[in-house]
Amino acid sequence: MGATVRLRSDERADVTHELVVLGGWLERLRGLLGKGPDARPVMLMRCGSVHTFGMTYPIDVAFLGERGEVLSVRRAVPPRELCSCADAFCVIERPAREGEWLVEGEHLWIVAISAC
Repeated sequence: MGATVRLRSDERADVTHELVVLGGWLERLRGLLGKGPDARPVMLMRCGSVHTFGMTYPIDVAFLGERGEVLSVRRAVPPRELCSCADAFCVIERPAREGEWLVEGEHLWIVAISAC
């Protein structure tokens, strides 16, 4: 893992999301697989689909376009599923949980980057 990013929404300036960036092919393939339900959220770069095969818990998924727009959101995707978005540039995923999450139509901006 190379970096952690903090994202801020144009529409909800008081909400930020801190994510671990996964850029390599194997990192993206693995995603949250093998991590527990308390794992940190991850961003899968250059990715338009995710699977939950091998997962033991549901995940929340958001597909983002090239300009940071949230194209599609799926909450509590159960194990053994595949979901995709043809126009997605990257995907954000986290173990499913209640509370604040991304909203379709909002625009996200990177406000901080740090090495892991």
